[in-house]
Amino acid sequence: MNSTQITLAVINAQQGDESAFDSLCRQLYRPSFLFSMKLCKQTDLAKDITQEAWAVVAKDIRKLKEPSVFKAWLFRVVYHKFIDAARKSRNIESFQSDKHEQATDMTSSNEQSIDLLKLINNLPDSERHCIYLFYLEQMSISDIALITGVAVGTVKSRLHRARAQLAIGLNE
Repeated sequence: MNSTQITLAVINAQQGDESAFDSLCRQLYRPSFLFSMKLCKQTDLAKDITQEAWAVVAKDIRKLKEPSVFKAWLFRVVYHKFIDAARKSRNIESFQSDKHEQATDMTSSNEQSIDLLKLINNLPDSERHCIYLFYLEQMSISDIALITGVAVGTVKSRLHRARAQLAIGLNE
């Protein structure tokens, strides 16, 4: 589903078309869940955050004035639900405790990919989130700024710092 199809589906969903909303869910639920997983790194919590975010989307989709920014709006809702969950938790480090296990028999290209993922996961949260949204979700800098609630220049700075840290880590 390309951005034009998403926009049309949002407009139809805003007018009460349930099949259009179902189509949006089918196309964007998994990306929103994966973003939630990147944020909190706990499957059960990510499922809860994603479900709560989609409940907000279902309730407030008619209030969205610019249907063309639906995906950014959705990710912003997920981001805010994550922040709410982090505030409720007294120990934020618990969000980082669920680590993925790695297989021992990997090829060198897979090892490089794993090393890059390790480096990305070691970035500060704000930079890691920007890298994820920019490269993996292929969102624009302005959309990332909208999602994270910071200025466009701040997103550019975070991406620049993250790239520099990744380059240093890969050269070591």
